[in-house]
Amino acid sequence: MENNTRIGVFFCNCNGKITEKVDFEPIASEVKKLPKVEYVRESQNLCAHLEGELICKEITKNQLNRIVVVGCASAKEEGFFKEVLNKAGLNSHLLSMVNLREECCAVHEKSAKSAAKALELTKMGIARANNLEEVSFGEIPVNRTVLVIGGGLAGLETALETAARGFKVILIEKEDKLGGRLARVNSIIGVDHNPADLLEEKVKAVTSNPTIDVRTNTKLGDLDGNIGGFTAWFVKDGVETSVEVGAIVAATGVQTIFCPVKYGLGIADNVIGQMKLERLLADGKDFTHKRISIVIGKGTEAFNLPFVIAVKNALLLRKKFNATVNVFYTNIKVGGDNWEKMYTDARGAGVNFFKFEDNIEIVANNGEIIVNYEDPFLKGKMPGVFKVIADYIVLPEELVPAEGTDELAKILRLELGPASFFSVDNAHILPEMTSRDGIYLVGSCQSPCFANEVEISAKAVAEEIFQKLDAEQVSTELTQPYVDATKCVVCLTCYRCCPHGAITIEHGEQFKNLYFSAAQMNPLACRRCGICASECPGKAIQLPDYTDDQILVQLEAMEVLP
Repeated sequence: MENNTRIGVFFCNCNGKITEKVDFEPIASEVKKLPKVEYVRESQNLCAHLEGELICKEITKNQLNRIVVVGCASAKEEGFFKEVLNKAGLNSHLLSMVNLREECCAVHEKSAKSAAKALELTKMGIARANNLEEVSFGEIPVNRTVLVIGGGLAGLETALETAARGFKVILIEKEDKLGGRLARVNSIIGVDHNPADLLEEKVKAVTSNPTIDVRTNTKLGDLDGNIGGFTAWFVKDGVETSVEVGAIVAATGVQTIFCPVKYGLGIADNVIGQMKLERLLADGKDFTHKRISIVIGKGTEAFNLPFVIAVKNALLLRKKFNATVNVFYTNIKVGGDNWEKMYTDARGAGVNFFKFEDNIEIVANNGEIIVNYEDPFLKGKMPGVFKVIADYIVLPEELVPAEGTDELAKILRLELGPASFFSVDNAHILPEMTSRDGIYLVGSCQSPCFANEVEISAKAVAEEIFQKLDAEQVSTELTQPYVDATKCVVCLTCYRCCPHGAITIEHGEQFKNLYFSAAQMNPLACRRCGICASECPGKAIQLPDYTDDQILVQLEAMEVLP
């Protein structure tokens, strides 16, 4: 710690919002008496541009090297004052914010107690400032190769988008050819292209791109490292090879499970699921004047995709083949781009929609399918069971993660969500991110989605990777926790509890302990959550800006013993 610490304290009354509840004058008088406080000033609005320039001059004139701002402490204001410190030639981490507005003025009326609390909070901020340390920047070498797992539409789109931003791409597919489920569908919602033509176009673009390395019959066997420096082991024909990559995108998609037994039916040519219907339509099957019943909503309400596909195919069967189409549903989810219009068009074209609640019975009888159901809307006027006869019955399929998702999640060290799909990190900020920086999700591996959503997702991930790995050397603040190797006993507590996979165990004589080993935090992968520091039983880990000393001196300043 510097012996020549000189602290400047700046009071901001936020245009009168704070001084309505707290009088700054007696607080400032007390603050001036504190050791190492060299300068104190009050302002109406410290966030003003001219105030920022004035603070810079005051820092230089008074040789201040720690700054305390007493007022509010939102991220926006903190960012402003950090810029001011940088302009004045100080490290931006030598700033302590005291939030009087929310922590005192917003919750108390003007009184002696609120004034005492305001003084206490200010003393805590000054005590923290006295123990702040500089945080430097570091140049981290990174690998700019992107690994894409999955050769379906999501994988193809992601490979093209990342390659277009100057990355080398390795695309691995466990099957012997690219395409995934796209090769087996008749039409795609929201896309004008014929699926076969779209697939051919994407596959040709990928295979002809010199920066994309396509490897079929290949699976990911193991993974080590973090963003910018992953080591991936591929398995092909029982042979394992390793490759260095900087980022990984999982685009493994979704699979369907067709189980007619749930509805009391066996396997038959006229008992099909939506995927089988798609294949029959793509193969040119003639459904002219056929009677077709479609069941949706029973056990499929977790996702929108089954509803929209059913309505799309019902409309197609009615328009193209003049078929008699009856849709049985418990609920209709068409709240999306043009989905409501598609539903309205289907009704207008003559598709019948029959609602049922719990009781629906489907019986196969001499090649015909009989659907018995009770209509909840007609219970009062026409009670009883209604019977509808069909030539074909289209039953809902279960949408589940692609085969091998569990195994892949363990390799990537990612959590799975409630439906066993990959769990996103934050659905509102960037749904494609995971709990580990450098590993991303595109397409239906996180939740069944539509083709237009896949395109948007692929672009978002490619841009995020570009922002993270925009050069061979990435400059970043070294704000990750640091480890005192003399206290580290390599108990692996931090390694196990880190939700972001940012911790590795390094070995070498530079670690002065019994094991010549210590935990190390990757500055690109760490999100500064502080879990490792709080969990370390040996107190070997410290989080910059929130070290034990910085917290303890604040407790001492408010006269509370730890």
